[in-house]
Amino acid sequence: MPDSLSRTLARFVVSLNYESLPPQVVDKIKASLLHALIISIVGAGTNHGAASIRLVKEEEGKYNGATILVDGGRATRAGAAFANSKLMHATNQSDSYRMLIHPGPCVIPAALATAEMEGRDGRDLLTALVAGYEVESRIAGDFIPSTQARGFRSSPVYGTLGASVACGKLLGLTEDQLVTALALACTFTGGTTEGARSGGREMMFHEPNATRNGVMAALLAREDVAGSEFALEGDAGFYNAFTGNNRGELSYVFQGPLQTSIEDVAADLGSRWELMHVTPKIYQTAGYNCPVIELMTQIRASHTIAPGDIESITVDMNWLETLYPSPAFPSATRSAPGVGSTHYFAAYTCVHGSYPPLKPRLEPGEQTSGEDPDVMSLLKKVEVVGHQDRTPFAPRITIRLIGGTIYQGEYQGDELEWDLATETRRISELFEALPWPREQLDSIVHTVSRLEEETTVDNLIRLCVRR
Repeated sequence: MPDSLSRTLARFVVSLNYESLPPQVVDKIKASLLHALIISIVGAGTNHGAASIRLVKEEEGKYNGATILVDGGRATRAGAAFANSKLMHATNQSDSYRMLIHPGPCVIPAALATAEMEGRDGRDLLTALVAGYEVESRIAGDFIPSTQARGFRSSPVYGTLGASVACGKLLGLTEDQLVTALALACTFTGGTTEGARSGGREMMFHEPNATRNGVMAALLAREDVAGSEFALEGDAGFYNAFTGNNRGELSYVFQGPLQTSIEDVAADLGSRWELMHVTPKIYQTAGYNCPVIELMTQIRASHTIAPGDIESITVDMNWLETLYPSPAFPSATRSAPGVGSTHYFAAYTCVHGSYPPLKPRLEPGEQTSGEDPDVMSLLKKVEVVGHQDRTPFAPRITIRLIGGTIYQGEYQGDELEWDLATETRRISELFEALPWPREQLDSIVHTVSRLEEETTVDNLIRLCVRR
């Protein structure tokens, strides 16, 4: 009988070491880490972020525990991971893989707290982050839209597994223990899309709780309790529960046939890296709006366009991007022209030439005062069209002027898959607006860039605490 999927993945994680990581993979994971750490500073300034810090310090404070970023307080490993996940997720500026999962706010807090508690060095942290990102992305893969179609929100569902792997790697779990950690994570995970569909805010705590559950799965695996060998692909396992079957039959896909192979989840491990397709979110909005903002910014940089001269704007996107959170449970407020919709971000960027990354997060349908009347007028001229044959994160924008002139731009889908150099440039543009010393922010960038030289993670964590 062939090895189970959990065992194949566990064997990969156990054997993974820093020396075996390709340079581009190390560069990419550093970009994700840098993004999350800077965004945690932004998140700490929100009411949600501050509330999570207070809660964890009151309920799980521990003088010799793991550090809560920005605040500097200490708590249990799981508590600090929860709070730090919240900071990285509070403004909706985390990273994305295939639009609907966000590995960063699950994998990074679990790994950071565990690296600190276990006295691991920079190489260990980087290796664990790669393991968590790669395993989570592969398990999710083509199955993401089918998970959403069952009413589950994919990010916490798969994020629990990623967090368990990263934490387990740093704990030094054996192959058998990692199989158990994955089995426990499959059992501990969850999170529904009803809030995303109807305007509830419970999803604000999905990733933090998934992170906590992933940490607990890894810690409990040290008890040597035998986990289900086929927890992922078994007849009553993870895929059956969260995608509807264990045969690779899909409800929806971004593109292509409604069939995949569970065997492909672990294909080419160590040579094909799915984490290379992770995209950071620099703007406080849903991931699918970020390429629209970026592309419109580029179009406006090349052309002077008066809002009153515009006849129409058409935004062509992948069809699932227009039916969030799922075609099975679409959100009417997200698809209709209004504040926080794709129409809004296209119109705002067209009017102003750019969109402020630190402009506070807007919920679709949210009633706000003081909105630019030119933006509110123009968004009524924006049409958003979904296409089943269009790559995600690859919008095409067509601006038609009243006199017949047409301006158009188009993405291929990989433009936001930033490396460390690009991430450093883009995230550094926020530094002047952050209430932190520039020298300290620059030191975070420098330390992440040479993290493999750090003998512990303590210096990096100290730099991420307000002085």
